[in-house]
Amino acid sequence: MLDVTPKEHQKMASELAKEIIQMSQRQDRTSPLIIIVYSRSTRSRDIRNEQETMRITAPIEGGKLIFRISFPIQNYTPILGNNVHDNNELADQTILDYDADNIEGAATCIEGYMSYRDKRDVMLFQVKDNGALGQFPLSRWTLEENQSGKTGSRVQTLQKILNVLLVKS
Repeated sequence: MLDVTPKEHQKMASELAKEIIQMSQRQDRTSPLIIIVYSRSTRSRDIRNEQETMRITAPIEGGKLIFRISFPIQNYTPILGNNVHDNNELADQTILDYDADNIEGAATCIEGYMSYRDKRDVMLFQVKDNGALGQFPLSRWTLEENQSGKTGSRVQTLQKILNVLLVKS
């Protein structure tokens, strides 16, 4: 047995603890899958267009798994305020990041967008290493509001769909 001073023992324990923490952290990665929210009136070629669709991914950044919701970039003319924009000017894109633990918050945000923009269809695509979408969708869901107009069941369905993004890869 080696003779180790208390100070050396503390240093070794500290280094071991740092190594364990580093090994237990998730490695950063891009999301291998993407969910795209669109309306039935969206032309098939526009489903791949970031200016027309909401996109949801689940990357790992800083060791934390997140849901990243990217709203579409659209040409717009603001209704409120004093800012006057040319109709060809692009709005800033809104991107919201939710901790993966807050799946209900992410689903509620998506549902609100779907209700406001009359979007009902959701597709799942693989994301290739170069960032391009896979050629064909892996899954497709149509999410209608229930007849009473309540959104609770659609939020629950969206939570289940968001779980699909939580793959190890």
